[in-house]
Amino acid sequence: MRRKRSGILTKIIIVVLIIYAVTSLFHLQSKIEAAAANQDKLQQEVSAKTASNEELKLAIENNTSDEVIEDVARDKLGFVMQNEDVYIAD
Repeated sequence: MRRKRSGILTKIIIVVLIIYAVTSLFHLQSKIEAAAANQDKLQQEVSAKTASNEELKLAIENNTSDEVIEDVARDKLGFVMQNEDVYIAD
């Protein structure tokens, strides 16, 4: 039996499909890299929020201690102790 040779149109279609597949792969690779970078950024945010939550949890548990009250008064309200020098940095 003789094999029928593929026509030029078939070859063109195959080449176009290969080019499309390769282009799609490169596009998907760039999307994967962007998603990985975004995942790293979000993981850092999660870690920061988790640390902040732990600090807040400790603050809630120890909210009656004098040290916590003093820290809140200093940081949030701007209070100072008697006979304490205050320096303001610009």
